[in-house]
Formats: sequence, structure tokens, C-alpha cells
Amino acid sequence: MQYSDLATPEFLKNPYPVFEAMRAEGQLVKLAPKLYATSHYAFGEKLLLDRRFGKGIVEAVKARYGEGVIDQPPFRTFRSMLPGLNPPKHTNLRALLMKSFNARQVEKFREASYTISNQLIDKLVKEPQGDLVTGFAFLLPMQTMCTILGVPLSDGAMFKRAADRAAGALNVTPLNAEQLEESRKSAIELETYFAKVLAERRKEPGDDLISQMILAEEDGQRLTDDEIVANLCFLFVAGHETTENMIGNTLIALQHHPEQRERVKADLSIMPKVVTEALRYDSSVQIAQRVALEEVELEGQTIQRGDLICVFLGGGNRDPEKFENPNALDIDRENVRPLSFGGGLHYCLGARLALLEIAAALETVYTRLPNLHLTNLDALPYRRNNALRGVDSLLGTW
Repeated sequence: MQYSDLATPEFLKNPYPVFEAMRAEGQLVKLAPKLYATSHYAFGEKLLLDRRFGKGIVEAVKARYGEGVIDQPPFRTFRSMLPGLNPPKHTNLRALLMKSFNARQVEKFREASYTISNQLIDKLVKEPQGDLVTGFAFLLPMQTMCTILGVPLSDGAMFKRAADRAAGALNVTPLNAEQLEESRKSAIELETYFAKVLAERRKEPGDDLISQMILAEEDGQRLTDDEIVANLCFLFVAGHETTENMIGNTLIALQHHPEQRERVKADLSIMPKVVTEALRYDSSVQIAQRVALEEVELEGQTIQRGDLICVFLGGGNRDPEKFENPNALDIDRENVRPLSFGGGLHYCLGARLALLEIAAALETVYTRLPNLHLTNLDALPYRRNNALRGVDSLLGTW
């Protein structure tokens, strides 16, 4: 197994044979100097829980781009984001952010997800066919996030464009100079925008999530402006494309399993279980990276401090030692615990919101478009991103 195997067109279209081959090589596979990987569920989960390993954004950036970029955008923003931190900074920041995601904000998010889903379908049904990515899955998380942040929906397109380009710098395969410059400019655009909004909310707080982040307090501590701005950028980066992709991935999976799709349409109450199985079957998040915080012996290999390990979540989710018949979608599967939201201290803060939004999207689609048929399954345009899995277009008739 080589690092280059993770960037081929075949891998982007279907990474699971590569993960299977990686599992056959062993629990821990060396891909390159100072870079290891696993596609095993139990071993991957163990690594995610192991306090000797932490988030390695800074180390990963240095390995890919050199020491000189770490204080420049977009990387300076990533350093202040929750996923880029380890205890004790991570512990304090996570507690403050959880205060912001209070019950009122969760309910507001749920209501917005259903309302916006229906509004988007209202537009789609004006034509007998359309694109469920550009006309629905792309817009839903963007508009929902704008709603709970209390910013104009008209700014959503800028968020999406900037978030995509900024997040590209986190890809396992390095960007070229032109792409890296686009990522830098996009990060500055997001930082500048949210800094302005934050200043306005400090003067006139409201019922939105940004105001809640300003007011959140834990043990006498509050979020700094830099922390708020960085994590607002993170919310858009992490909460948009992952949800957009997962809506599409689930629709594709159910189209390939028509009997199960009909059962879902007949009983929408099972949707939470369906979403969980879809997350296992074809997760939008494929990789979790960890860095060794000290020298560690694993599987007969010495992992040096600063070495990186990629836990291939998609591979673990298809591990036959954990799941029976793992390459099949099975909405009746019991006790499904996919690795898709990570684990341990860095378990996804927005997991609950993501599950709510994906379920709302799918319930609305199957209620409003009962005759939906996807028409480009034989030529799906998968995105050129080996960390986040999804398609650019999903055509359908209804």
C-alpha cells in the first residue's frame, strides 16, 4: 500500500477495495515516512480513544507544506479551531462551545432544517426533473447554518465557496501553489466576514448562535474573539460539505437498494436508524488524523512523537470483523456504531445537529418526491477529495 493509492480516480469513485487491501496488510500500515494508517474498526477506535494520540493539524501541515506556513492563513485559522487542539485548550474550548449549543439552539436548528427543506422542494417541483445536489443538498445546510447564525441567506454562496477552498488545505494530498493561494484568500474572506458580524453582535446580541457564543461562560471563562471567529469558520467548513455529501450518499445508497427505500418511504419513523446505517455504509467523512504526542509502540512498530496516523473511518465501517456482510446496506442492522463522527475527546461536536438535518432532508425528499428516480447513477461525478466523500451532481426525475 502506497500513499499514491489514495489519490487515484478509482479510489475517489470507490475507496472500499483499497481499504480492504489495507486491512489485509495488517492492523497498522506504513504509507510513507512518519505516516501510518489503519482500516480496521477495533484498532481505529482504539487509536481514537488513546490519549497518547491527539489532533495533528499543525504536524500534518508542517509535513505537507513546511514549517513556514503554519502562521499563515488558512492554517492559522485551523490552529484555533476545536478539532486542531488537544487538552487542556481543547477541553476548555469544547465546554464553552457546548454551552452555545443549548436546547433552544438545537430546536431552532431542527425547525429550520424542516422549513428550509420544504422551501427548497417547493422550487424543485416546479420542474419534472433537476439536480438534488445543486438544488437541495448543497443549499440546505448552507441556508440552515445562515439561519441559526442570524446572517443573510444571500451570503450563503460566499460561505460555501470560501469554505470549500479553505478546507481543501486539509486534504491528505497536498495542494499545488495555485490551489493553496485560493485556500489562503478564502480563509481571509471568512475571517474578515465573521469578525465584522461578531463586532455587530457584541453591540446588539440576539437569539442566534453567534450571540450565544459571545455569552457562553464556563468557570468564569469566555470565548475570545479569535476563538469565536475561528470556530464559526469551522462550523461552516465542517457542517456544510459533510452534511451535503451525506444527504447525497444516502439517496444514492437507497436508490441502489429499492426494497429498503420503499420501506423507508412507508415508515419515516425509522429514519434515524436509516441515517446511522447509511453513515456506516458510505460516510461523507472518510479520514480522521491523529498525531503521536509521545513515542509509542504499536503492532511491533515504533511510532515517533509527531508521526501521523490516518484512521480510515470508511474502512473501519466496512470491517467484516465488526459488521456482518459489511458491503451491504442493511437498515435492519442492530447496534450500529459507525466511526463516522470520530471518537474520544474529539468526537464530533455537531453530530446531533448533523443527524437531525440529514433525517429532516430525507424525510422531506421522500414525502414530497415519492416518485423520485435518480438518473445518473452510472456516471456519478465524485469530488476530488479523499477525506470528504460525495458527488457534485445527483440528477433525478419526480
